[in-house]
Amino acid sequence: MARQLDSATRARRLLALLPMLRKGDRVSIAELARAVGCTEEEVTSDLTTLTMCGIPPFTPLDLVDLDIDGDSVIAYMDPPGLNRPLRLTMAEARALGAALEVAGYAPASPLRTKLSEICSASVSQEELERTVRTGTAPGGLAEVYSRLAAAADDHEKLRIVYYTGSTDRVAERIVHPWALVQRLGAWYLVAMCESTGGERVFRIDRIRAIEHTGETFPAPTEVPMNVTPDTAEMRVAEIRFAAGARLPDARAWPGVELESQPDGSTLARMPYQTTSWMARRVVAYLGDAVVLGPDEVRDAVRRHAEGLLQQAR
Repeated sequence: MARQLDSATRARRLLALLPMLRKGDRVSIAELARAVGCTEEEVTSDLTTLTMCGIPPFTPLDLVDLDIDGDSVIAYMDPPGLNRPLRLTMAEARALGAALEVAGYAPASPLRTKLSEICSASVSQEELERTVRTGTAPGGLAEVYSRLAAAADDHEKLRIVYYTGSTDRVAERIVHPWALVQRLGAWYLVAMCESTGGERVFRIDRIRAIEHTGETFPAPTEVPMNVTPDTAEMRVAEIRFAAGARLPDARAWPGVELESQPDGSTLARMPYQTTSWMARRVVAYLGDAVVLGPDEVRDAVRRHAEGLLQQAR
């Protein structure tokens, strides 16, 4: 049986298949499965789904016309929407790596590791294409995110093992996954917690284990998306903003403390969770923001700025 995927991952795989289907060409199911990183059974299911897709007005003549014949498929029309295979420059690959970090892929995840290798070495376009298409990398935060997203889509209760930083305790909880929200460089699960009897927010990098219960819960009428992280548990960076610079908004930076200086500059103490997230925002000030500490944030800003300069050459 094909594994259950969240809707975003399934849509990405369907879109990846379209450029590989050309009118009159017969393509093997095994070749397509290798290209998008799934099983032959899964790619056959995807192709069947594509036959029900098309363009307005969605008459039979406007749908993707495919014939799955044993171990191969033949297209009787050029599928609409995409007219070329995936092609990325090294700069685009680097940008994709940054986006994957924000999306919750851990630094050591297979996808981010492979992209890092590609960005620092000369490789074929075919290898780069396959790396991007097989983005459902197992392990790390990516797998946790995928399982939580699938459970939210299916309204399935989960049993999780969660570490609470404020109490330094690990506990088992039964949760109703509602939504995943990105905030200050980290991903959070918004859920109903049966163990506490109320709405709770869980950092997904603190979820130690997930177990599917097979039980479902009623879909909530409204899901709160305004997640405010516990800034008391975060590291704090000190940043000096030049006089006249646009200062950080407390709504976007929960917990930020601003202190005016005699020379007109402003000293900000800013909670953060990932150095790379901080680095991108400091670099965006184009010199109007200087990190005073800690060293890990200063180093991250330097690396990010150097990377941007290399891309511009």
